[in-house]
Amino acid sequence: MILCAFEHHQSLALRELSEAGLWDPQGDLQAITDKHFKGGRALDPQRLEAFRDDIAERCARIPLGHILGYADFGGRRLLVGSGTFVPRRQSLAMVRWIELNLALTCASTVYDLCAGVGAIGLAIWAATAARTVCVDNDSTARTYLQRNIRRLDAQREVSVLAADITRPEAFATARGRVDVVVSNPPYVPPGTELLPEWGEHHPPGTIYARRQGAELIVASAVCAAGLLRAGGVVLIEHGETQSREVAAALERHGFQAIHHCRDDDFSDATGASVFTVGRAP
Repeated sequence: MILCAFEHHQSLALRELSEAGLWDPQGDLQAITDKHFKGGRALDPQRLEAFRDDIAERCARIPLGHILGYADFGGRRLLVGSGTFVPRRQSLAMVRWIELNLALTCASTVYDLCAGVGAIGLAIWAATAARTVCVDNDSTARTYLQRNIRRLDAQREVSVLAADITRPEAFATARGRVDVVVSNPPYVPPGTELLPEWGEHHPPGTIYARRQGAELIVASAVCAAGLLRAGGVVLIEHGETQSREVAAALERHGFQAIHHCRDDDFSDATGASVFTVGRAP
């Protein structure tokens, strides 16, 4: 009887999630079910009510990570919450490119600009053991970032820098000493219509950039030009229509061997995985 009741609630929830227009209603249902009932937890009224509340929030297009309190990224579970950007699997393409094309070691240094909760920087550290500096100017993001660093026991190799990437003087002490710079800046032009998860329920500063989306792309190029040693590499994630704009910014700041990458293994219904790579002279 209890099992039948649970199956009824799951069936109802799946229908509601599907009707809400979600791109992965089955996956969302499984994640929310695991949150409340994994490990044989009893189907008591309080837990069922909490399950129903989470389903209602997801139907309202609250990001799944904000409901769960975590997001899985590259095999690691990262803490996220309201006020933070929920990492997208698209960013894993930059991590894989680094693994395949660069021979980073524990003696290498990586800067992760606009790091948020640290997904990209921590994934690079886990894959390469490189010393990693995660940069963000938002205090909420840095709180989660510090927690994720501690939970992964990465305090010795991964550090946090509170800095605005539009102010290059904040990086003066590391000038010319860095091997890789990665950046996933807020790049969406203001007024662009997005899925509600990003357009309505993420902090606008983590999604939208000023000056039609170019400001923090350019700032990333400027920072990378100052930070990288000769032959160092910059990778910037961006929108599908911004490849020429990013390439032009990198070229203006002296980068060579600039090329655009698209990785369909990490693209999904929410968007393509695209980034641009440049090498310092």
